[in-house]
This record gives sequence, structure tokens and C-alpha cells, in this order.
Amino acid sequence: MQIRKSTGDINNTVQQMLREYNAQYMKDGCDYSYCIEENGHVVAGIVASAVFDTVEIEFLCVAEQYRGRGYGELLLKRVESDAAADHMKRILLNTYSFQAPAFYEKMGYRQLFQIVPVFKDVSQHYFMKEL
Repeated sequence: MQIRKSTGDINNTVQQMLREYNAQYMKDGCDYSYCIEENGHVVAGIVASAVFDTVEIEFLCVAEQYRGRGYGELLLKRVESDAAADHMKRILLNTYSFQAPAFYEKMGYRQLFQIVPVFKDVSQHYFMKEL
């Protein structure tokens, strides 16, 4: 037995192991991950999936040079629309103070709580939106 530092590929393997285990208990899961491409390159993406009647957004990122074009809003609205059509009840996510708490508030998400600080002067914000 050996414990060593993990790599990106190993992290993906661990995530897949957990997904496969969870699938025994969490039936009918649905993937809500999308990306936006320009000129053959991914410039924005959202990674989200359903857990029972809730969609959890794991990541939403827009490449810095493409920010301000509404791509984050387009991706978030796509997830909301598809989740509502699938009769999901809510969306959960978290973000850091240096990322996008104001964006999620503008998009109608309600802050459930925040942890202050999580490191240095950075806070972590947890949001939910009922569908």
C-alpha cells in the first residue's frame, strides 16, 4: 500500500468510481453539462448533474477573454430550462467571493449561507434556486 500525490487523471478515476457506486442508490440521474465553442475551442462550460430531484452545479467557467458576452448566463439558463423540463425541483451550487456570488444573485439564486473566511479574506457562498 502506498499513498502518493494524485494527478488529474487519477482524480477523474476517483470521481468515476464514486459515480458508479452512487448509481446503485441514485437511479435516473441526468447529466446537465454543456459547453460553448468558438472556432473549435471550448470557451465556456458548465458541469452539472441531477441528484434525486436536485441539480448540483459543480463548475461554471467562462474563459477570461470571453467574459461579458453572456455565455455564463446562457449556460445557466440552459441547465435551468432542461432541469425544469425534467421536473427537477431546485439547483444548488457554491462559489467563492472572488468568483461570482453577485452573478448568481442577479440570476435569481438565493444565498443559503456563507463561510467566512474559508482562507485568508475569502468567503464561500452556497446558493439555491427553486425551479
